[in-house]
Amino acid sequence: MKIEKTVDTYSNLLSDVATEITQSCSDRSSVMEIYLGSGLPQLQLELFKPILLENYAFFCFFLKEDGLRHLLQVDSEDLIDSLGLVAKTFFQTRFDEYAAADDRTNLYLKYCGFVITSKRNAPDQKTVQKDDYNYLENKALLTLQLSARKMQETAESAK
Repeated sequence: MKIEKTVDTYSNLLSDVATEITQSCSDRSSVMEIYLGSGLPQLQLELFKPILLENYAFFCFFLKEDGLRHLLQVDSEDLIDSLGLVAKTFFQTRFDEYAAADDRTNLYLKYCGFVITSKRNAPDQKTVQKDDYNYLENKALLTLQLSARKMQETAESAK
């Protein structure tokens, strides 16, 4: 029972972090955009799953307890399936890449940055205004850095 509660707690943490990141990328939208069609709130929804998946991979990499890591990977399988990926392959690839990286946090930032950039540049997305872009980029980067630190510290202190 204790391990199930721990898995739920960590899953909620990863979800909260994904929410913070996606909100930091899309919080300059107005109420009118929400009612008038696809805009930055739609971007937030589209970013959530891939960012959450990157959170799972980054967090699980730092977990020392194999049993807990396995349960979190199982917990993320529906998410992985919904993105059209293969769970075992995805995690093994990410773990290999994190293990080979000199700066794992920077690699996590790069993965999340790629997701954010590719979603923002999608043809059906409303473009981010030029004056908003630097604000969004700086805020998103800061949120990603703080989130990475929080996840790494939590994973490394997990028992």
